[in-house]
Order: sequence, then C-alpha cells, then structure tokens
Amino acid sequence: MPTVKYAVFSVMALITLGNWCTAAEPVKTTIWQGTLHLGDNPLQYSSVQSTGMTMQIPLTLEADKNGTLRITTREIQTLAGEGHYAELVAHYQDDDGPAREYVVESFRLKGNSNNADQDHTFELHPMKNLYQKPAYYSVRIKIDTQIKFSLWDDFLMKRIEIEQ
Repeated sequence: MPTVKYAVFSVMALITLGNWCTAAEPVKTTIWQGTLHLGDNPLQYSSVQSTGMTMQIPLTLEADKNGTLRITTREIQTLAGEGHYAELVAHYQDDDGPAREYVVESFRLKGNSNNADQDHTFELHPMKNLYQKPAYYSVRIKIDTQIKFSLWDDFLMKRIEIEQ
C-alpha cells in the first residue's frame, strides 16, 4: 500500500504548510483598565478619581501593522457636537532637538449611555501620514470643549484595548 502512505504524507504536508502560511491571529491587549472621571465637574462622581478634562496613556504598537482601538466608557452622553476626542499620538526624540509628538489619527467618542458601559471601536493605522517609526505611541482622551459650557459631558473611562 505505498500509494496510501504517499497520500497521507501529502495531506499532512499540505495541512502543515497551510497552518504555517496563515497569518497570525490578532492579539488583544488591555492598555489601561480602571475607573476615572473625565470632565469639568469632579463632584458629579465624587467617589471616583478625576483626571480633569484629559488623560493620556503610553503604549507600544507594531508600527507596520494595522489594528483596532477599543475604548470603553460609562455614562457618556453627547448632547451636542461630534463627541469627545480619542487620539493616537506618535512620539519622537531627535538627537539634536526636543521631543515631538504628532496626532496620527483622531476619533470621536459619542453616545447616550445612562448607567451602562459603551464600547467605541475604531480601525487603527499606526503609520498613517508618518515618515518613520516613532519611539512610542500614546492614546489621549479629551472632552469636547468646542460646545457651550452647559453641554459639556462628564463621563467615566473604563478600559483601553488594542487588537493588533
């Protein structure tokens, strides 16, 4: 039965080759997790620490690999405007000058969740409009201040995840 041996060997070789050729599955990484208040009224969430009107978390990305950014918020209620800002920022340090940062991509956090978590998911392109790989990246979250003061939203940050 030599034909059967060769057939089994050929099938096994194709399965092994197929597994080797498939792209690696994206890996989900939690960059930050907790509960922080963002907004101009820290008394609204008096039992939670406040970051004020912005927060920024450093992270490492594979610059040449696109991915997904997932930000989980709670009680985000955008009454006006396009929503709060989530920005992917690239950081550089030159030998002959100070550190620099560039906003790679800007996303908007918008919703109407009352006492519920809400996931905001965005496609991520780490090298978009960049000329070289940065030293590192960060994600910056800012409340939208381009609307009337009375419409500024206070909300809770819960988690930042990257899948790449």
